[in-house]
Amino acid sequence: MIFWDTSALVRAYVEREPDHERAHNFLTRTRTHLASVLLLPEVAGAVTRRAGSDRRMREALLERIRTDLRNFNLVPVDIGQIDLAVRLVRHHALKGIDAVHIASAMVLARESARKIRFVTGDGPQAKAARAEGLRVIEFA
Repeated sequence: MIFWDTSALVRAYVEREPDHERAHNFLTRTRTHLASVLLLPEVAGAVTRRAGSDRRMREALLERIRTDLRNFNLVPVDIGQIDLAVRLVRHHALKGIDAVHIASAMVLARESARKIRFVTGDGPQAKAARAEGLRVIEFA
């Protein structure tokens, strides 16, 4: 099972991003996708910024993302994850939202009997996720 961080999912859609092909292959070839429910607004914001004034490109990408996210199991965020995220921020000096994604994956990994791979394109986040015991796939 793949748990996506925003930094990795954006790479799957934006061709000029580093490791685009690899990220796109993970997206299209993996059956079970997981992510925090916060992924959608984050990805929408990232894609909108990258598209700039190209409205057609932005709308096409956002529609593809909405379609693909129908195949994702989106994990709601609860207060337990937020408390864990605060601990992660303090311990690893992460951005708040990056810590929430890790916390969501950690809670899901604890509750699930299946192995979860955390996918990110963010070096500090990957390092923190590894330190917290998650299996990490990192895009350059």
